[in-house]
Amino acid sequence: MSFSSAQKHLFYTEIAKLLEAGFGIREAGRVMRDTRVPARQKALLEEMDADLEAGKTIADAFARNPQAITGMERSIIAAGERGGRLAPAFQHLADYFGMLAKARKEALVAMAYPAVMLHLGLIVSCLVKYFQGEDESLVVNIALTLGALYAAVFVAWLGVKALLNAAASNPAADKLIQTLPLVGGARRAMVMARFTKVYHTALLAGLPMRETAEASAEASRSATIKKAAATMTEVLKEGGQLGPIFMNSGAFPSAFARSYATAEESGSLDKDLARWSKVFQENAIQGSQNLANWLPKIAYFLILLYIAYTILSFYGNMYAGLQDL
Repeated sequence: MSFSSAQKHLFYTEIAKLLEAGFGIREAGRVMRDTRVPARQKALLEEMDADLEAGKTIADAFARNPQAITGMERSIIAAGERGGRLAPAFQHLADYFGMLAKARKEALVAMAYPAVMLHLGLIVSCLVKYFQGEDESLVVNIALTLGALYAAVFVAWLGVKALLNAAASNPAADKLIQTLPLVGGARRAMVMARFTKVYHTALLAGLPMRETAEASAEASRSATIKKAAATMTEVLKEGGQLGPIFMNSGAFPSAFARSYATAEESGSLDKDLARWSKVFQENAIQGSQNLANWLPKIAYFLILLYIAYTILSFYGNMYAGLQDL
Protein backbone atom coordinates (compact mmCIF):
# COMPACT_ATOMS: atom_id res chain seq x y z
CA MET A 1 0.00 0.00 0.00
CA SER A 2 1.82 3.12 -1.22
CA PHE A 3 0.77 6.71 -1.87
CA SER A 4 1.75 9.15 -4.57
CA SER A 5 3.62 12.34 -3.69
CA ALA A 6 0.48 14.40 -4.30
CA GLN A 7 -1.55 12.19 -1.94
CA LYS A 8 1.13 12.42 0.76
CA HIS A 9 1.27 16.19 0.37
CA LEU A 10 -2.45 16.50 1.10
CA PHE A 11 -2.32 13.82 3.80
CA TYR A 12 0.46 15.48 5.80
CA THR A 13 -0.95 18.97 5.22
CA GLU A 14 -4.25 17.95 6.82
CA ILE A 15 -2.52 16.32 9.79
CA ALA A 16 -0.30 19.38 10.35
CA LYS A 17 -3.30 21.70 10.14
CA LEU A 18 -5.26 19.75 12.74
CA LEU A 19 -2.28 19.42 15.10
CA GLU A 20 -1.63 23.16 14.90
CA ALA A 21 -5.29 23.72 15.80
CA GLY A 22 -4.77 21.82 19.06
CA PHE A 23 -6.04 18.36 18.14
CA GLY A 24 -4.23 15.28 19.41
CA ILE A 25 -2.89 12.87 16.85
CA ARG A 26 -5.68 10.34 17.43
CA GLU A 27 -8.33 13.06 17.25
CA ALA A 28 -6.75 14.34 14.04
CA GLY A 29 -6.89 10.84 12.58
CA ARG A 30 -10.55 10.50 13.55
CA VAL A 31 -11.46 13.83 11.95
CA MET A 32 -9.64 12.88 8.76
CA ARG A 33 -11.41 9.52 8.60
CA ASP A 34 -14.75 11.31 8.98
CA THR A 35 -13.94 13.50 5.96
CA ARG A 36 -13.94 10.42 3.71
CA VAL A 37 -10.25 10.30 2.84
CA PRO A 38 -9.18 7.72 0.21
CA ALA A 39 -9.52 4.11 1.33
CA ARG A 40 -5.77 3.48 1.63
CA GLN A 41 -5.26 6.57 3.79
CA LYS A 42 -8.24 5.60 5.93
CA ALA A 43 -6.72 2.14 6.45
CA LEU A 44 -3.40 3.72 7.46
CA LEU A 45 -5.14 6.01 9.96
CA GLU A 46 -7.10 3.09 11.42
CA GLU A 47 -3.89 1.06 11.82
CA MET A 48 -2.24 4.04 13.49
CA ASP A 49 -5.13 4.46 15.90
CA ALA A 50 -5.04 0.78 16.82
CA ASP A 51 -1.29 0.89 17.45
CA LEU A 52 -1.59 4.01 19.59
CA GLU A 53 -4.38 2.33 21.56
CA ALA A 54 -1.98 -0.57 22.17
CA GLY A 55 0.60 1.83 23.62
CA LYS A 56 2.95 2.23 20.67
CA THR A 57 4.60 5.52 19.78
CA ILE A 58 3.40 7.62 16.86
CA ALA A 59 6.60 6.87 14.93
CA ASP A 60 6.17 3.12 15.48
CA ALA A 61 2.55 3.35 14.41
CA PHE A 62 3.54 5.01 11.14
CA ALA A 63 6.45 2.57 10.69
CA ARG A 64 4.04 -0.34 10.58
CA ASN A 65 3.73 -0.07 6.79
CA PRO A 66 7.22 0.48 5.26
CA GLN A 67 5.80 0.47 1.73
CA ALA A 68 3.68 3.52 2.46
CA ILE A 69 5.96 5.40 4.88
CA THR A 70 9.65 5.77 4.01
CA GLY A 71 12.60 5.94 6.39
CA MET A 72 12.86 9.68 5.95
CA GLU A 73 9.23 10.15 6.96
CA ARG A 74 9.66 7.96 10.02
CA SER A 75 12.78 9.89 11.06
CA ILE A 76 11.02 13.26 10.87
CA ILE A 77 7.92 11.96 12.68
CA ALA A 78 10.04 10.36 15.42
CA ALA A 79 12.06 13.55 15.91
CA GLY A 80 8.92 15.68 16.06
CA GLU A 81 7.28 13.30 18.52
CA ARG A 82 10.24 13.18 20.88
CA GLY A 83 10.65 16.94 20.84
CA GLY A 84 6.96 17.74 21.14
CA ARG A 85 6.91 19.44 17.73
CA LEU A 86 4.71 17.14 15.70
CA ALA A 87 2.93 19.88 13.75
CA PRO A 88 6.17 21.37 12.29
CA ALA A 89 7.41 17.84 11.54
CA PHE A 90 4.31 16.99 9.52
CA GLN A 91 4.48 20.38 7.80
CA HIS A 92 8.07 19.60 6.77
CA LEU A 93 6.80 16.40 5.18
CA ALA A 94 3.92 18.21 3.49
CA ASP A 95 6.30 20.75 1.96
CA TYR A 96 8.70 18.05 0.78
CA PHE A 97 6.07 15.91 -0.92
CA GLY A 98 4.42 18.99 -2.37
CA MET A 99 7.76 19.77 -4.01
CA LEU A 100 7.99 16.21 -5.41
CA ALA A 101 4.42 16.26 -6.68
CA LYS A 102 4.94 19.57 -8.48
CA ALA A 103 8.19 18.41 -10.08
CA ARG A 104 6.69 15.14 -11.33
CA LYS A 105 3.61 16.86 -12.69
CA GLU A 106 5.71 19.35 -14.65
CA ALA A 107 7.90 16.55 -16.01
CA LEU A 108 4.90 14.54 -17.22
CA VAL A 109 3.32 17.58 -18.86
CA ALA A 110 6.59 18.47 -20.56
CA MET A 111 7.09 14.93 -21.90
CA ALA A 112 3.55 14.53 -23.27
CA TYR A 113 4.18 16.22 -26.64
CA PRO A 114 7.50 14.46 -27.37
CA ALA A 115 5.85 11.13 -26.49
CA VAL A 116 3.10 11.79 -29.04
CA MET A 117 5.69 12.78 -31.65
CA LEU A 118 7.72 9.65 -30.95
CA HIS A 119 4.69 7.43 -31.54
CA LEU A 120 3.87 9.28 -34.75
CA GLY A 121 7.47 8.98 -35.94
CA LEU A 122 7.52 5.24 -35.37
CA ILE A 123 4.17 4.79 -37.10
CA VAL A 124 5.38 6.86 -40.08
CA SER A 125 8.47 4.68 -40.38
CA CYS A 126 6.25 1.59 -40.41
CA LEU A 127 4.10 3.15 -43.15
CA VAL A 128 7.19 3.90 -45.23
CA LYS A 129 8.40 0.32 -44.99
CA TYR A 130 4.92 -0.96 -45.83
CA PHE A 131 4.61 1.16 -48.99
CA GLN A 132 8.10 0.16 -50.01
CA GLY A 133 7.06 -3.45 -49.81
CA GLU A 134 9.51 -4.33 -47.03
CA ASP A 135 6.72 -5.41 -44.65
CA GLU A 136 3.61 -7.33 -45.55
CA SER A 137 1.57 -6.65 -42.41
CA LEU A 138 1.31 -3.02 -41.36
CA VAL A 139 -0.59 -3.67 -38.11
CA VAL A 140 1.80 -6.37 -36.92
CA ASN A 141 4.82 -4.21 -37.69
CA ILE A 142 3.38 -1.24 -35.77
CA ALA A 143 2.57 -3.48 -32.80
CA LEU A 144 6.08 -4.95 -32.75
CA THR A 145 7.71 -1.52 -33.07
CA LEU A 146 5.68 -0.01 -30.25
CA GLY A 147 6.27 -3.13 -28.14
CA ALA A 148 10.02 -2.73 -28.61
CA LEU A 149 9.72 0.95 -27.61
CA TYR A 150 7.82 0.17 -24.42
CA ALA A 151 10.28 -2.60 -23.55
CA ALA A 152 13.24 -0.25 -24.03
CA VAL A 153 11.59 2.43 -21.85
CA PHE A 154 10.84 -0.15 -19.16
CA VAL A 155 14.42 -1.45 -19.15
CA ALA A 156 15.75 2.13 -18.97
CA TRP A 157 13.41 2.87 -16.06
CA LEU A 158 14.63 -0.25 -14.22
CA GLY A 159 18.23 0.81 -14.86
CA VAL A 160 17.68 4.32 -13.49
CA LYS A 161 15.85 2.95 -10.46
CA ALA A 162 18.65 0.45 -9.78
CA LEU A 163 21.27 3.20 -10.06
CA LEU A 164 19.38 5.45 -7.64
CA ASN A 165 18.99 2.58 -5.16
CA ALA A 166 22.69 1.77 -5.48
CA ALA A 167 23.58 5.40 -4.78
CA ALA A 168 22.11 5.01 -1.30
CA SER A 169 24.80 2.49 -0.32
CA ASN A 170 27.54 2.70 -2.97
CA PRO A 171 29.68 5.88 -2.95
CA ALA A 172 30.89 5.21 -6.52
CA ALA A 173 27.31 5.08 -7.84
CA ASP A 174 26.46 8.17 -5.80
CA LYS A 175 29.33 10.15 -7.30
CA LEU A 176 28.52 8.87 -10.79
CA ILE A 177 24.98 10.29 -10.61
CA GLN A 178 26.31 13.63 -9.37
CA THR A 179 28.45 13.98 -12.52
CA LEU A 180 25.51 13.53 -14.90
CA PRO A 181 24.35 16.75 -16.60
CA LEU A 182 21.00 18.07 -15.34
CA VAL A 183 20.25 14.88 -13.39
CA GLY A 184 23.19 15.26 -11.01
CA GLY A 185 22.32 18.78 -9.90
CA ALA A 186 18.65 18.00 -9.39
CA ARG A 187 19.40 14.90 -7.33
CA ARG A 188 22.05 16.69 -5.27
CA ALA A 189 19.53 19.37 -4.30
CA MET A 190 16.95 16.68 -3.46
CA VAL A 191 19.47 14.80 -1.30
CA MET A 192 20.38 17.97 0.59
CA ALA A 193 16.71 18.90 1.00
CA ARG A 194 16.05 15.56 2.70
CA PHE A 195 19.20 15.83 4.82
CA THR A 196 18.53 19.37 6.07
CA LYS A 197 14.83 18.74 6.75
CA VAL A 198 15.57 15.80 9.04
CA TYR A 199 18.55 17.59 10.62
CA HIS A 200 16.47 20.70 11.35
CA THR A 201 13.60 18.69 12.79
CA ALA A 202 15.96 16.68 15.00
CA LEU A 203 17.64 19.86 16.25
CA LEU A 204 14.32 21.42 17.20
CA ALA A 205 13.36 18.19 18.95
CA GLY A 206 16.53 18.28 21.01
CA LEU A 207 17.82 14.90 19.85
CA PRO A 208 21.49 14.05 20.58
CA MET A 209 23.82 15.24 17.82
CA ARG A 210 25.01 11.72 17.09
CA GLU A 211 21.46 10.51 16.52
CA THR A 212 20.69 13.64 14.50
CA ALA A 213 23.63 13.06 12.16
CA GLU A 214 22.83 9.37 11.68
CA ALA A 215 19.10 9.91 11.03
CA SER A 216 19.75 12.79 8.61
CA ALA A 217 22.36 10.83 6.67
CA GLU A 218 20.06 7.81 6.41
CA ALA A 219 17.20 9.99 5.18
CA SER A 220 19.40 11.60 2.52
CA ARG A 221 19.77 8.28 0.65
CA SER A 222 23.29 9.30 -0.32
CA ALA A 223 26.18 6.89 0.29
CA THR A 224 28.64 9.79 0.28
CA ILE A 225 26.80 11.58 3.08
CA LYS A 226 26.41 8.34 5.04
CA LYS A 227 30.17 7.87 4.86
CA ALA A 228 30.68 11.40 6.19
CA ALA A 229 28.14 10.71 8.97
CA ALA A 230 30.17 7.72 10.12
CA THR A 231 33.13 10.07 10.62
CA MET A 232 30.86 12.53 12.44
CA THR A 233 29.83 9.91 15.01
CA GLU A 234 33.46 9.17 15.79
CA VAL A 235 34.21 12.88 16.21
CA LEU A 236 31.17 13.34 18.46
CA LYS A 237 32.33 10.48 20.68
CA GLU A 238 35.50 12.46 21.34
CA GLY A 239 33.55 15.66 21.96
CA GLY A 240 34.69 17.38 18.77
CA GLN A 241 32.80 19.74 16.46
CA LEU A 242 31.21 18.75 13.17
CA GLY A 243 32.02 21.90 11.19
CA PRO A 244 35.44 20.64 10.00
CA ILE A 245 33.87 17.35 8.88
CA PHE A 246 31.25 19.18 6.84
CA MET A 247 33.95 21.27 5.16
CA ASN A 248 36.55 18.55 4.56
CA SER A 249 34.47 15.48 3.70
CA GLY A 250 33.51 16.66 0.20
CA ALA A 251 30.03 15.25 0.74
CA PHE A 252 28.32 18.63 1.10
CA PRO A 253 28.16 21.81 -1.00
CA SER A 254 30.97 24.14 0.08
CA ALA A 255 28.70 27.11 0.83
CA PHE A 256 26.50 24.98 3.08
CA ALA A 257 29.52 23.44 4.83
CA ARG A 258 31.04 26.85 5.61
CA SER A 259 27.70 28.16 6.82
CA TYR A 260 27.27 25.14 9.09
CA ALA A 261 30.72 25.70 10.60
CA THR A 262 30.03 29.36 11.43
CA ALA A 263 26.53 28.55 12.73
CA GLU A 264 28.00 25.87 14.98
CA GLU A 265 30.40 28.41 16.43
CA SER A 266 27.72 31.07 16.93
CA GLY A 267 25.07 28.70 18.27
CA SER A 268 22.54 29.43 15.52
CA LEU A 269 22.29 26.00 13.90
CA ASP A 270 18.49 25.85 14.16
CA LYS A 271 18.00 29.08 12.19
CA ASP A 272 20.75 28.19 9.73
CA LEU A 273 19.32 24.73 9.01
CA ALA A 274 15.84 26.19 8.55
CA ARG A 275 17.19 28.62 5.97
CA TRP A 276 19.20 25.97 4.11
CA SER A 277 16.25 23.60 4.12
CA LYS A 278 14.22 26.18 2.18
CA VAL A 279 17.17 26.93 -0.13
CA PHE A 280 17.70 23.29 -1.07
CA GLN A 281 13.99 22.73 -1.52
CA GLU A 282 13.85 25.67 -3.95
CA ASN A 283 16.98 24.37 -5.71
CA ALA A 284 15.41 20.95 -6.02
CA ILE A 285 12.29 22.47 -7.58
CA GLN A 286 14.42 24.52 -9.99
CA GLY A 287 16.55 21.51 -10.87
CA SER A 288 13.46 19.42 -11.56
CA GLN A 289 12.05 22.19 -13.73
CA ASN A 290 15.31 22.43 -15.71
CA LEU A 291 15.26 18.67 -16.18
CA ALA A 292 11.62 18.80 -17.27
CA ASN A 293 12.41 21.59 -19.74
CA TRP A 294 15.47 20.01 -21.32
CA LEU A 295 14.43 16.37 -21.56
CA PRO A 296 11.54 17.09 -23.97
CA LYS A 297 13.82 19.27 -26.10
CA ILE A 298 16.43 16.52 -26.34
CA ALA A 299 13.77 13.90 -27.05
CA TYR A 300 12.14 16.14 -29.66
CA PHE A 301 15.48 16.70 -31.40
CA LEU A 302 16.18 12.96 -31.55
CA ILE A 303 12.68 12.30 -32.86
CA LEU A 304 13.13 14.88 -35.62
CA LEU A 305 16.42 13.26 -36.60
CA TYR A 306 14.73 9.88 -36.77
CA ILE A 307 11.84 11.20 -38.86
CA ALA A 308 14.28 12.97 -41.19
CA TYR A 309 16.27 9.74 -41.54
CA THR A 310 13.08 7.84 -42.36
CA ILE A 311 12.02 10.34 -45.03
CA LEU A 312 15.49 10.46 -46.61
CA SER A 313 15.65 6.67 -46.61
CA PHE A 314 12.29 6.54 -48.37
CA TYR A 315 13.33 8.91 -51.15
CA GLY A 316 16.75 7.30 -51.35
CA ASN A 317 15.20 3.91 -51.96
CA MET A 318 12.77 5.44 -54.47
CA TYR A 319 15.67 7.07 -56.36
CA ALA A 320 17.63 3.80 -56.32
CA GLY A 321 14.61 2.02 -57.80
CA LEU A 322 14.34 4.61 -60.60
CA GLN A 323 18.05 4.20 -61.32
CA ASP A 324 17.55 0.43 -61.63
CA LEU A 325 14.71 1.00 -64.08
